[in-house]
Amino acid sequence: MKRQLLPIGQDDGHDTIKTCFGYDAATGKYHYGYHKSKASAGIQQVMSVGSQHSSAYETEGQQFTVAGGQALLKTMDTRVVNYPTSDLNRVLVNHALADVGLGGQELYLVTGMPVDQYYRESAPNTELIERKIESLSKPVTRIGAGAPMAKIVRQKVVSEAIAAFYDSYISHDGTLNDAIAQIIDRRPVAVMDFGGKTLDLAVVIEKVKGVYGEKSGTENIGVLTLMTKIAARIKSQFNLSNDPPAAYVEEAMRTKQYEFFGEMHDVSGIVETACREYLAEAQSFFVSKVGDGSDLGAVIFVGGGAALIRSALGDDAFADVFRGRRIIAEDPEYANARGMWKFANFIVREEDRTIEVPAVDEAVGGRAKKLAA
Repeated sequence: MKRQLLPIGQDDGHDTIKTCFGYDAATGKYHYGYHKSKASAGIQQVMSVGSQHSSAYETEGQQFTVAGGQALLKTMDTRVVNYPTSDLNRVLVNHALADVGLGGQELYLVTGMPVDQYYRESAPNTELIERKIESLSKPVTRIGAGAPMAKIVRQKVVSEAIAAFYDSYISHDGTLNDAIAQIIDRRPVAVMDFGGKTLDLAVVIEKVKGVYGEKSGTENIGVLTLMTKIAARIKSQFNLSNDPPAAYVEEAMRTKQYEFFGEMHDVSGIVETACREYLAEAQSFFVSKVGDGSDLGAVIFVGGGAALIRSALGDDAFADVFRGRRIIAEDPEYANARGMWKFANFIVREEDRTIEVPAVDEAVGGRAKKLAA
């Protein structure tokens, strides 16, 4: 007897874990999970009001507490080289899977890595990819009461920017997006992914034949760098002693208001200036790889940073980076996760998402059905 694994796409980024775990044809909406990549080492005592699941976990002898909405909880910096294969990453991934209701289910999980980590000399970095798969195969247990953990049975790792291209190229039902297909048939299409730690650029070869390695790459100027700059300027301008928490800075980027001492203050000038300075850095990186981009059919802008910058400066913000055809992905912060979900559903072979059920399991299942009847 064979059993299908549940295909899941998860963008396990340095700032946020975004999970795509299905599509509702009735509403035309994808099912998402959104969890900040924030955890503290050890067991943190956070007083709760009402009953809540424990957010404390153990893996490989290490204990972590995942932060929920606790903006003032001191958390670990994810902007480290070994993050994709770390105990911290493994805990955050498993917490997010359980929290969206996938506990106990058998998964085919697709995750990603930035362009510069996924590729080595234009070929997939097999060693690092295998290390990440091995890391996420290790068990994570919850300390205390809560939902069961999901079962990661099989995995695939893809380049994050390429996943975002698949999101634009493939529809929810596996058919191709005609508009994107017509462009990629004639010209390369670039994807700029404004992530937490990194800014990724991937240039997809015509007819989706691969990636132009010399025109693709990664800069360590993700949105966390932008938020740090905004936080420093808010602290300085308003003569604050405390460092503005990241969650509050992110809110300020969306609203252009920052609250301290119980009062709202206009920070639109700080936010807009910092965003334009950041886009100047992004444009410089873009030019270093593809020049003016005149030979590109389009550039697709994705990532949580793209969503934040658009909220601060509007849809025309990315004209500062590329003057040609610009496509801002719908819900750009989820583009990678959606693309990974589509990869799992429509590109991975069905037999690779199928497992053999041992005869003893089948027999136990049959007895259970009889007892239930």
